[in-house]
Amino acid sequence: MKPKTKKQKEIIALSGQLRPLTTPQKKWAFNNTIDHYAYRLKNGKAVCMSCGHEWTADEGMATCPHCGIKVKVETTTQRVYHTKAYFNVITAVGDYQVVRMFLLIAEFRKGMAVNPAYLEIGQYWIDVKGGRTLVGIKRTMGWYMDSFAFGSPLEIRQEHEAFQRISDEYVYPRIKSTDTIRRNGFEGRTHDIHPVTLFQQLLTNPKAETLMKAGEIELLRYLCAHPSEVDKYWNTIKVARRAGYKVSDGKMWFDYIKMLERMGKDLHNPKLVAPQDLKAAHDEYVAKVERQRIKEQREADRKRAEADEAEFAKLKGRYLGLVMTDGEITVHTLNSVAEYYEEGKRQHICVGSSEYYLKKDSLVFIAKIGNKTIATIEISLKDFSILQCRAFANGVCKYTDRISEIIKANTKLIRKRKRMAA
Repeated sequence: MKPKTKKQKEIIALSGQLRPLTTPQKKWAFNNTIDHYAYRLKNGKAVCMSCGHEWTADEGMATCPHCGIKVKVETTTQRVYHTKAYFNVITAVGDYQVVRMFLLIAEFRKGMAVNPAYLEIGQYWIDVKGGRTLVGIKRTMGWYMDSFAFGSPLEIRQEHEAFQRISDEYVYPRIKSTDTIRRNGFEGRTHDIHPVTLFQQLLTNPKAETLMKAGEIELLRYLCAHPSEVDKYWNTIKVARRAGYKVSDGKMWFDYIKMLERMGKDLHNPKLVAPQDLKAAHDEYVAKVERQRIKEQREADRKRAEADEAEFAKLKGRYLGLVMTDGEITVHTLNSVAEYYEEGKRQHICVGSSEYYLKKDSLVFIAKIGNKTIATIEISLKDFSILQCRAFANGVCKYTDRISEIIKANTKLIRKRKRMAA
C-alpha cells in the first residue's frame, strides 16, 4: 500500500537507497544456506553440481577439489536439482535497524556451473522506540505460505506470518547495527534469537539490555520468547546471578523454578535457585511435583467422594450389607464411597476413580478367601448377570465360575433388596 504517514514515507525513501547484495554476501548465502551435492555414477565418477567439476569420489561427504564446497556425494542418474533458501542481511540506516530478507533460488544441472538468483522479498525497519514497519513484495493466493508475486514492488505491507518466519532464517554474520543497539549491549551476534524480536527487546526492555550485557544469552533467549515470565521471576534471576550462577539451559531452569514455586519453596534461596547440577535438581522436583499431584488428586477424589456419598446412599443404600458365601469364598458389597476408592487403590483398578458407585444399573461386590481379596465383581441390576470379575490389576480371576454360582444362588436375595424402598 502507499505510504501515508511521515514515518512510512521516510522508510520507503530510505529503502530505495539500500545497496544490492554484495559478492561476499551472495557467496556466503550460496555456501551456507542450501545443500550441495555431487552426483555420482556407478563407475565412481562424481560431478559437482555447483561448479560442474568431475572427479572420482566415494559416497558420503566430500570437498569438491575445484570450488572447495562441501558436497554430499550420491550415486544417482539424476541430472537436475532445484532448491531455494531464505536468508537475512542485517544493516543500519540512520536510526533504523533494518532486517533485509532475501530468497536464493538455484537450479543445478549436471556438468554446468550453477548461476543462482537472489531476490529481496522484504525488510523490517525498527525505529529507536522498538516500533517495526514491514516493507515487502506482494503475497499471492495459494497453498504455500511463502507464495510471492516476484514482480511486485517493495511497499508498506501488513504484518504476516510468512515474513515473521523468513526473518528468523539464516543471518549473514557481518551485521551493521545502530548506535542505540550497540549502546544497549548488542555485540554483533543474534545468538540464534529472532533478530526482529531481539532488537525490539533491546530497545524497549531494560531487562533484555541487562541480560545481554551480562552475557546471559540463555536467559535473553527465553525472555524474547516469554517476556512476562522473565518479569515474574526477575528477582529470582537476580538472586541466582548474585550467587554466581549462569543458566546453561533457559527452558529447563524456568521449568525448575516453576516447580519450586509449586512446591512452596523460597525462590530467594540461592541454594535452591542456583543448583550445581540443574538436570539432577530438575528431575528431583519432577518426581516431587508428581507425588504432590497424586496427593492432591487423591484429596480431590476424597472430597468429591464425600459429596457423592448422599447420592450413593440413594442409589445403593438398599443393597448395603449384602453377604454371600459358599463356605470358603465370601462375597459382599462395598458399603461406602470411601470403600470404592480404597478397593481401587488396593487392587489397582478404577472402581473408585471411574465412579462405579454412581452407576444406576449395576452393583459392585468383592470376593475374599479369608482376609485376601481375590476378585472385584460388577453385576447387572437388570438381569443379575456378572458384567466383570477382575483379579488384582484387572487380571483374570481363576475363581470366576465359583463366584458366578454364589451370585446365582443368591439372586432372590438381591432381587428382594431391589424391590425395597430406597
